[in-house]
Amino acid sequence: MEILCAYFSRTGCTEKLIKEIGGRLEKKGHSIKWEKIQTTEETSSFIELKRDLHHYPGVFISLFKKSWRNHFINTYTQTEEDIQPLMFPDVSQFDRIIIAGPKWARISYPVARYIHSIKGLAGKKLGSVSSFGGPPLPVFELELIEKSMNRIVEEAGASIIAHLGISSGYHELGLMPLFRFVNRIRFCRPLKDFTIGSDHVDQQIEAFCDVLGGE
Repeated sequence: MEILCAYFSRTGCTEKLIKEIGGRLEKKGHSIKWEKIQTTEETSSFIELKRDLHHYPGVFISLFKKSWRNHFINTYTQTEEDIQPLMFPDVSQFDRIIIAGPKWARISYPVARYIHSIKGLAGKKLGSVSSFGGPPLPVFELELIEKSMNRIVEEAGASIIAHLGISSGYHELGLMPLFRFVNRIRFCRPLKDFTIGSDHVDQQIEAFCDVLGGE
């Protein structure tokens, strides 16, 4: 199949992950094209955080109340960020599309703009890839990004057939000591077991590629 791997990566963590995925898909016989999503200007993580700060109370409540979480995910206004011109602004030629980016509470702003910018997405089957600093907590890390991606992709007329969320083991705001502590409490395992290079993540990547390339 012809597969487009589109990704945004500010620190290089997501790029390392998507390159691993693309390499495996190539070994399985698929043809891979790359689209690196780039913003029109560089901004700090503190500025990005400030832009979406008004949504954080809703995110916090979502961790404890499922009915609110479903309502919030389906109704919040997604923050976006301007991106540079794309190499493939029309994706209709591709059999599959993978969209990868870091999780910023939900969808990172450049990724959201990318989904709204490209043409030919309707009817496509997609893979969604995300990286985040902390452990793969079922709600805070996985559900908030997966359901948010489902919503925005379905609004564009496409569907996600495979999700992959991996801990990067890195956070720009220096929160890794807290994340490692939470991981020990929640999973009784070191955080490195959930980062790229571990056996657990290797199996997740392989399963993701099998689903994406086998549908």
